[in-house]
Amino acid sequence: MCSFTIRPAGLADVGILADLGARTFRETFEAICSPEDLAAFVAGTYGEARQRAELADPARPGMVLEVDGVPAGFVQLRLGHREPGVPGLRPVELQRIYVLRGHHGTGLGAALMEASVNQARAWGADVLWLGVWEHNDRALAFYARCGFREAGEHVFMIGRQVDRDLILVKDLE
Repeated sequence: MCSFTIRPAGLADVGILADLGARTFRETFEAICSPEDLAAFVAGTYGEARQRAELADPARPGMVLEVDGVPAGFVQLRLGHREPGVPGLRPVELQRIYVLRGHHGTGLGAALMEASVNQARAWGADVLWLGVWEHNDRALAFYARCGFREAGEHVFMIGRQVDRDLILVKDLE
């Protein structure tokens, strides 16, 4: 395995998160979205202004994964938010867990997941939850291996495109 570190994300990482978010989202969804819908979503969701605002919000902490000193992925947790069907009294959302495609299958996603679970437990969370596109088979298999189960669904919009996301949960207690 390569040499990697996972560290807290700070305001100095705005550009890194904007770049990684846009690149990983495009890698995953470029084939199923119109160029216009994808461009609008990426600009609105991963633009530097949005990343700056999210990183400045104490309810949205993140972590950056670096491989040999080069950013390769990140996670963003979200406190105080839940979807219908999410159990528990103290849930934490795993809002984003992204690893560049060239690092898939290397164990780095599992390392980011472990760091996320450990952080959520340190905050006293009793459940970790996330939304994932119903046809993202690779992600669904990964989350199943990590102990997540289906608890509901919601609509996810990419521009004008309407998709169905599954809500997955992992008990932490």
